[in-house]
Amino acid sequence: MPIYLRAPEAAPGGPDGKGWNRLSLGAHIGTGGDQCALRPRSWGALVEAQDTRRARWGGHGPCIRRGQCDGCPVREALNTRCTVVPVNAPQALVRVEPIFPPGLALTGPAGYRLWVTTGPEDRDYRNRQPWTWDDAVRIPGWDLGSMYYDEHGDGFWLKRTTRVPALGCVISTRARTSFTRHAFRVARCGVALLHCSGGCAHSPELLNAISHACPGPEGANEDCVPVHWRQAQEMTPRPAGSTRFGVDVRAVSVKIVAVSDAPYERARLTLSGSGWTADRVRAAGEALRAHLADH
Repeated sequence: MPIYLRAPEAAPGGPDGKGWNRLSLGAHIGTGGDQCALRPRSWGALVEAQDTRRARWGGHGPCIRRGQCDGCPVREALNTRCTVVPVNAPQALVRVEPIFPPGLALTGPAGYRLWVTTGPEDRDYRNRQPWTWDDAVRIPGWDLGSMYYDEHGDGFWLKRTTRVPALGCVISTRARTSFTRHAFRVARCGVALLHCSGGCAHSPELLNAISHACPGPEGANEDCVPVHWRQAQEMTPRPAGSTRFGVDVRAVSVKIVAVSDAPYERARLTLSGSGWTADRVRAAGEALRAHLADH
């Protein structure tokens, strides 16, 4: 994809066609240098950076290699220096804060700081590391959302997808002859265990989807689950083709079992810890159902 944006050439006759005069700033500073489509400087330019075929000169940072993209550190950073979104939430609000030079109130901003928040009500975001616009273009697994405005300033939304696991959830896989086991750990404590009979018949994104339902560190423990056996029916996923689901609530765990018409057990998801509320159990069950339905 093209990322080198050459600066437009100024017309010899000037904007009025009669030539530049000595009082014209444009006669001295020109139109600006070449730019890189991977260095956005606004939300609109960030949209263009997602697919640089639609990028246009004017909203991006300067090119640092004079159009020599091969070996450029900006281009290589897309895969080697990915930015981690430091919140565990389905979506994040990135606030854009302009930086003004001290004592120069009439000039434009000298730069911007981008602050990641959990939403409009999050006021404790300044204890996190701020981003630059260059950081914002290197976020795998998150989709760019719409712009946002309120009395505190401008911003934009990021939406998490199943291409990335939940922050702080570590997933490990161990394959055996007759089954495959996926373990989910939060704060070094096991919170979920997925057994797949034989080889896995689901996409890798299932593991990320289950991690999104997992509780945070405060709910990762060996305490009893807070749901009751009477809630089993409401937490049971609907059948998906020939696959049916059952939910078994015990004192310290909840088991979601997927059974086919054969009949045999396709998968078993065991959830443990005090953080597994009914909503989280339903979310994990729906993730299992959605991914098994495709295979």
